Amino acid sequence: MIKMTLTKVLIILTFLFAATVALAQHCRKIDIDKSSGFCTVPDPKLTPGAMDASLACVSNTDRPRSVTTAEKNAILVAYGYPANTKKSTGEFDHWLPHWMGGVDTQENIWFEPHAGTFGSFAKDKVELLLWRKVCVNKTMTLDQAKAVYLKGWTKLVPAN
Repeated sequence: MIKMTLTKVLIILTFLFAATVALAQHCRKIDIDKSSGFCTVPDPKLTPGAMDASLACVSNTDRPRSVTTAEKNAILVAYGYPANTKKSTGEFDHWLPHWMGGVDTQENIWFEPHAGTFGSFAKDKVELLLWRKVCVNKTMTLDQAKAVYLKGWTKLVPAN
């Protein structure tokens, strides 16, 4: 029988957590959300982004999302997430937003964790803010929105 002290158990758990987070890191240090340890942007080699500007501002009703389970599983594997990753801990999200004309391909979809100050829920707020400016109020062009978004969406998160 193996006898483990609390210290040894904590060391092992810390190592396992660090290894899991390290597997999922595919971004520059500056792009890591300090509150969660997860990336705020996808790996540009895996998810460079792809869009069709002619689809910008088309409603989700007229252009439903279409990403298969097989594609989602392939994305998890590509990013080094374990096969048993709980899908409820994040979302398969468009890097270039759907409303912006972001396409439903692996070049534009990544698994974005919900956790952290700059998790998926914060990014959704920024996407909504930019959508309103481009598609509703017409105070910004699509190219301007894309440029400011790619320059650093985390700088655009509205204060609560």
